[in-house]
Amino acid sequence: MEAAVAGDPLGFLGSLAAGGRPGMTELYIGPRLVHAVTAPELVRAVLLGDPRRYAAISPPRRPTEGDLAARVATVAERARQLTRDWRSGAELDVTAAMSDYQPVHRGQADGPSTIMLLMRRFFPAAEPLESCLAAFAAATLAWTWHELASHPHAAARLHAEVDTVLQGRRVTAMDVVNLRYTRRVVSEVLRLHPVLLVMRTVVKPVRLGGIRLPPGAELLLRPGSLHRDPQLHGQPDEFDPDRWRPDRCAHLPRGAFVPFGCDDRGSFLWTEFTVAVATIAQRWQLWPTPGRVRSCVAVVERPDRLVMVPQQRGV
Repeated sequence: MEAAVAGDPLGFLGSLAAGGRPGMTELYIGPRLVHAVTAPELVRAVLLGDPRRYAAISPPRRPTEGDLAARVATVAERARQLTRDWRSGAELDVTAAMSDYQPVHRGQADGPSTIMLLMRRFFPAAEPLESCLAAFAAATLAWTWHELASHPHAAARLHAEVDTVLQGRRVTAMDVVNLRYTRRVVSEVLRLHPVLLVMRTVVKPVRLGGIRLPPGAELLLRPGSLHRDPQLHGQPDEFDPDRWRPDRCAHLPRGAFVPFGCDDRGSFLWTEFTVAVATIAQRWQLWPTPGRVRSCVAVVERPDRLVMVPQQRGV
């Protein structure tokens, strides 16, 4: 089992759920004993249960107003630079193109130790947390263009909003609150394509899946099982950005949507993705090409090769 984890830890964890094994599986990642929680009802019990029993990563602090303005300007510039070599009408590997984006949000200086062990398997020569964030940002942006191309009505609404709000100028921090539909598109992409793993640490003794866990026990979970739970999200396999309208999502309990792995409603990543998408959509529309888009797992779930045709917009 340890060899399987070392060779492909994320794929191995997915196989535990797919293979009909018990809902709690003990495994070692390096020297650390962790409990892989795979049964949907147990994932629900941890993420939606008593937060005093399970500790998550503390969310990063919200940026100050001045810091926010500077960060938004940096995101907009980086997103514009990302498209500087695009040619209208020429095929583009969007997965590769988005991998050049370097996120402004850097997360915490230290991440969960077990997650860091996993990341070092994939990025032995790089700082693990930064590499994970960059991979997640690239995958999120790539999935966004795929979902928009697959849902032309949503793409038309997003472009119309961007044109109306920005009026041809660059995104500023003051614009973000008015990019409501763009934010809903980002939220829906993150619901369908969240981080593969989240981590929780047991704070008080608890029995889960028939196993008694002491304080300090580490749990690995896949949030996708909650994000596609029909009891929480109606028609969970459909791409529906409007499910994130305040009147439709107010009933969701805390923990039902954890795309970044923690209580991250104040995370700058929300703003970063919204600004990056709006910046690119302001000048470009990406059209699909024939062929099936397949997902692959390499730290994050991303499109294996997403070939699209960018068309410059007259704004």
